Amino acid sequence: MKEKAGREGFIENKAYRQMREILKNFFIQLAADFFRDNGGPKSIFWRERRSEQEKIYKALEKREKQAKAKKEIFIKKLNKFFEDLSSGAISLKIQEILNNVAIELGGVIYVRDAEKASQKILDIEFSTREKIETYKQTIKLVQPRGFFLNKRVAEDYNSYLIEFEKLETNLFSKALEDLEELLNYYTSRLHIEISKRKRLELAVNQVSSDATKIASKKGKEANTAASEVKQRVKELANQLMIGLEDKIRTIKDEFKQLQINNSDDFNLVKERQRMENEILAEKEKATNALDSVLKQLDSFYWEQDDLGNIVTSEDITQALQEKVFDLEEKMINDVELSQLGQAVGIIHHEFSSTVNSIRDSIKDLKAWADVNEKLEGLYTNIRTNFEHLDGYLNMFTPLSRRLQRTKEEIPANDIRLYIADLFYPRFERHNIKLKHTKGFSKRSLYGFRSTFYPVFVNIIDNAIHWVKQINKNEEKFIKLHADDTGVYIANNGPIISIADYERIFTYGFSRKPKGRGMGLFISQEALKESGYKLYVVSPLEGCNVTFKIEKIENYDTQE
Repeated sequence: MKEKAGREGFIENKAYRQMREILKNFFIQLAADFFRDNGGPKSIFWRERRSEQEKIYKALEKREKQAKAKKEIFIKKLNKFFEDLSSGAISLKIQEILNNVAIELGGVIYVRDAEKASQKILDIEFSTREKIETYKQTIKLVQPRGFFLNKRVAEDYNSYLIEFEKLETNLFSKALEDLEELLNYYTSRLHIEISKRKRLELAVNQVSSDATKIASKKGKEANTAASEVKQRVKELANQLMIGLEDKIRTIKDEFKQLQINNSDDFNLVKERQRMENEILAEKEKATNALDSVLKQLDSFYWEQDDLGNIVTSEDITQALQEKVFDLEEKMINDVELSQLGQAVGIIHHEFSSTVNSIRDSIKDLKAWADVNEKLEGLYTNIRTNFEHLDGYLNMFTPLSRRLQRTKEEIPANDIRLYIADLFYPRFERHNIKLKHTKGFSKRSLYGFRSTFYPVFVNIIDNAIHWVKQINKNEEKFIKLHADDTGVYIANNGPIISIADYERIFTYGFSRKPKGRGMGLFISQEALKESGYKLYVVSPLEGCNVTFKIEKIENYDTQE
């Protein structure tokens, strides 16, 4: 077989036609062996395997349908939490509760009886603590069981846990401290003595009552679930045993009807094998089903870790599912990324040798252009376009690790000029300004150019994508700044949600349509190897998004 010019396929010669016919016959025979009703052992094996796979698929499909409603409710609550967090609704709700406390405590002034006033304050404290705790429980989300969260939702939930922990410290605990100050203020103003022991006792009783109530409810749910499982297993075992007994009874009834002695063509071996196979098939069906149930029951366990937390088989299964999902996705992206890297390396190598040859030819052409005015315009045009192409090729050089293996002090201004040259056409096309401060021009970064240049390229590329989407009448800009702590890359594009501050650096996460979610992850990891960290900070003045590159303290700079 021979390839066509340019490796666009094979020449359709005799060898090509023979190979095509061999392959066609091979696939026809393969289909006949496996998919024909009477295809022999291979088709029987295939039908059995297909039947098993269909059964598993239908079970998974049924489970997915059951979980869909729960999943949608969970995602809706998750999104509502971040909406309320971003809008400040959560803080406003707590502040509203505290404002009402102040009003209620103000009413105690008119209670003349000291004992009644004291009880009124205790009632207000109890009621307020209960309101704060009730509201906290309404926004508290526990990851539901029975279905697997995809990567995006799992990342949302992890961000939720981080933000809820911050609320616990900065909002709810602070609200209880503010409540305490209010109570102290009014008791002092009204000259009322309230037993601290009594207040503490009431608080402990409240927490104990809530804890007992919630734990009791979960205990009842667990007992109910266990009873349902027990009943279902019992019903399944009875159903399978009834099926087996019915099959045995049917076979025995058939046996009574057989005319064995009066029939010359009766085949004893064949008939016995048929009856045995039917009974054994029903027995296998029952035992396989019960074995599967027993395996599930055996795998249902829990253990207590060193901290006293209970780890169940559900936790382990979910962790394994997430790990498998992440590894599969990472493997696909790694292959694509490595192929892209190889392609860029090959292009750079091939272009370099070709460009040298073209450069020499242009020099030869200049000698002709100097003595021939008709060639001068052609020479100028070719040289200008070639220099433009050569400029783009040279931009690969700082990105190549093979060519840039010396650590050095890299002036920030070098990076700015590189970015300006690389993205100039896109800046012009989308009317985006690249700004920089004096602080940025005075700074430098220490490491490989092949490490820092791609990081800036990636962040600026992302920034262009988002900045170009804002209102055409607004100024669009990307700003480079630096101070004693690090380097900042900011823009006035759409804001980054608080929930995304950490996870935009997660492998595979992206808000861009058809984004791969690898750029920021790779950038952060590459900088970490050079002793720097990349993260999102509060936006610079006039900006909506700001990334910061900061040196890691106590990092060992030895190569």
